[in-house]
Amino acid sequence: MNAKRLKLVQIARKALGLDDEAYRAILRNYGGVESSADLDDRGFARVMDRFRYLGFVSDKRAAAFSPHDRIGMASAAQISMIRDLWAANTDGAPEAALNRWLDGHFHISALRFLTDVKARKVIGALKTWDARKQAKAGSTDREANQTAG
Repeated sequence: MNAKRLKLVQIARKALGLDDEAYRAILRNYGGVESSADLDDRGFARVMDRFRYLGFVSDKRAAAFSPHDRIGMASAAQISMIRDLWAANTDGAPEAALNRWLDGHFHISALRFLTDVKARKVIGALKTWDARKQAKAGSTDREANQTAG
C-alpha cells in the first residue's frame, strides 16, 4: 500500500465522518484487513468502492465532472444519480462493473465520457431496470402470500 493510497483512504474516512468502529468494520468486511496499511490492490479497490457507495467523491473526480469545463457532457448530478441507481439495482456492484455495462449497452467506456444526452438515456434505462426489479419483487411477494393463504 503506497502513501498516496493510504492518504486517500484517510481522506475518504474523514469526508464520510466515519467513527473508528464503522471504519474498522469497512476495512474488515470489504478489505479483509484490520489496518489500511495492510490493504492489497483488490482490498483497496473494494474499500474505495464502498466509500463511493457511501457518498465519497474525491476532489480529483469532482473536478473531472466540473460543469464549467464540460459543456455538453453529463453533469455531476446526472453522474451521481447514475451511481445511485446502479448501486440500488446491483446491490453495490463496483464502478468497473458499471463501466462494463455502459460499454455493452451504450458504447461508452466510462462515466466521464457520457454526454448529457446519453446520460439521460442511461438514467432512463436504470430507472426502467429498477421498476422491473420492483415489479418482480412485488409479484414474488403476492405469489408467496397466495400459496400461504
